[in-house]
Amino acid sequence: MAKRKTKKAVTVKKSRGFGKKSLTVELQRVEAYAIKENWQGAYEVLQLLAEQYPDNKKVWDYLSEVAYELRDLDTYQIACEKLVELTPDDADTLYALGNVYMVNMYPLVASQVLEWALAIDPEHKGAPRAREILETVTPKIPEILGELGSDNFEAAVLHERGQIYLAQGNCAAAREAELEVIRHHPDFIPARNNLALVSWTEGNVEEAIATSEAVLESEPNNIHALSNLVHFLVVSGDKEAAQAYGDRLKTSPGEGWDPWTKRVEGLSYLADDAGVVEVLDRAEADQVDDSPVGPLFFHLTAAALARTGDRDRALTQWDKALKQDPNMILAKDNLRDICSPVEERHGAWSFPWEQWLLPTTVKDLRDTLNRVIDNPDIDKTSVLMGQLFQRHPEFLTKLPVIMERGGSQGQEFGLIMAEHLQTPEILEIIKDFALGQNGSDSMRNRAASMATRAGLLPKGQITLWIQGEWRDVMLANYEVFPEPAVNHPKSVQKLLNQAIPYLRQRDKAGAIEAETLLKEALELESDAPDLYHNLATAYILQERHTEADALIDETLERFPDYLFARCAKARRYLNEGDLDAAEALLTPVLSRDRFHTSEFNAFADAYVSLLVAQDQLDKARGWLQMWDGIGSDHPGLTYWKKKLAKL
Repeated sequence: MAKRKTKKAVTVKKSRGFGKKSLTVELQRVEAYAIKENWQGAYEVLQLLAEQYPDNKKVWDYLSEVAYELRDLDTYQIACEKLVELTPDDADTLYALGNVYMVNMYPLVASQVLEWALAIDPEHKGAPRAREILETVTPKIPEILGELGSDNFEAAVLHERGQIYLAQGNCAAAREAELEVIRHHPDFIPARNNLALVSWTEGNVEEAIATSEAVLESEPNNIHALSNLVHFLVVSGDKEAAQAYGDRLKTSPGEGWDPWTKRVEGLSYLADDAGVVEVLDRAEADQVDDSPVGPLFFHLTAAALARTGDRDRALTQWDKALKQDPNMILAKDNLRDICSPVEERHGAWSFPWEQWLLPTTVKDLRDTLNRVIDNPDIDKTSVLMGQLFQRHPEFLTKLPVIMERGGSQGQEFGLIMAEHLQTPEILEIIKDFALGQNGSDSMRNRAASMATRAGLLPKGQITLWIQGEWRDVMLANYEVFPEPAVNHPKSVQKLLNQAIPYLRQRDKAGAIEAETLLKEALELESDAPDLYHNLATAYILQERHTEADALIDETLERFPDYLFARCAKARRYLNEGDLDAAEALLTPVLSRDRFHTSEFNAFADAYVSLLVAQDQLDKARGWLQMWDGIGSDHPGLTYWKKKLAKL
């Protein structure tokens, strides 16, 4: 049967040292959230309660209701399963579980549970719907068994339960179920395919590959084994061998449960977008929409269509995926991405970016990231990430495909790794990313700046994919750093910290309070240009412009390298129409190598103003892209984006 996405329906965030939550109090919180229809808030509370009170029926009752409201069918199924375990003869739960099994494409287990429900309460309000499902499924059971290559219903049901366990991440239970099937039915091939997936999920790569190869020895055209081998070999680094199986996958006449999904899944791992579209055309000619194909088929084909430029058809496929599974995050995120402004798109991605890595690598990555979150020290983070890359050198071979097909999260991960590690190999990959068409404009600008600082791209004008077309943009070898640019004595810093909020009020009353504090600070430290600059700002907010201009002039004369005073005076020249004087002040700054974030924001704002005033709009847009590339949230960036879009 088709591989289903492995995910735990209930992901619990463990409490950190706060002990067991009060059940009564926490359930009251859940009820309060429910009254406000804040289902996500209720869900987060119930996640922890499900871990701490695993046998409390009320917790699982609430979780099933909340999951239903969130349209989270995987968690809803888990909750119903637990409720059946706690109250085996509860008809309400049995009917609910049978229905969700059917929606989640487990028809054999669904039919078994619904028969059980009807036996317990044949007059239940859910009975008519259950009978409709059974009238549809029962005649198709021989066909389903035929697709599985067996005529044994009990073995097929146990195999389907193994699939359920695997989808929930319960590898031990999945393995036990499939081994039980094989003990009684050694020739039941789908169980062996599932065992290969279990081995892979557990990190037993060689065992997974060997199991799939053994299946092909007895069934050379087995679609599931071919597709699984493509997946295993691509991720484990043997793409050449994977390609050979991919070629067989394209032409294999093999059938089985949901064969179309397995074909496009394997080809998606090979990044064979044209091949996926070719399979889609064949599937549609075979009326695939009428077959038991799952939402993954529609998502994978949509991603390939988007990457081959067929946007309208891609949108149709994603709509079909979400019609089957409204909670399918991959489809929702891709649909949101393709509908974003062109400069914010990342390129369609078939799988979560971690799926390009070995399962053991993913586990180590998550453990490392948790350590980083617990202790977010920049130097320590770089050390931890460097050690992670040393333990898993395959990261380097997978980074290109992650940057191409890992979506926003994978691309951000790659950029962060490059920023921390700065190795020649990683920076070369980042350079290629900058020169490509995947990722948002700001991400590629960020990558280009990194590559320029490393000497891999020339400083100055370069051609990048910007706003959906190739454009010449300006790259500069600037390092923008977050740490404070000025250190004051504690007494001065305290006064400055008190003054800044008053300045941010942007009113006269706040400016007067700030002025008093800043003058007191200047009595303690008279050679601090930032204090003079902030005092000038206080004068401006009080409309004392003559005093402000005089103070800015004095500050620049005493501290000619103080960038904020230089930018402020340049702006005054711009307002007066003296472009040459403004340019004379700003041009020397272009030779700087490093900027504090606020310094770069101030300079970029002033310099873009100058370029627009000089009617150098292309150059201004290039600087805007570079400014955007540092991840700034400065209001001037937003202003100039809108302004230049109209020019």
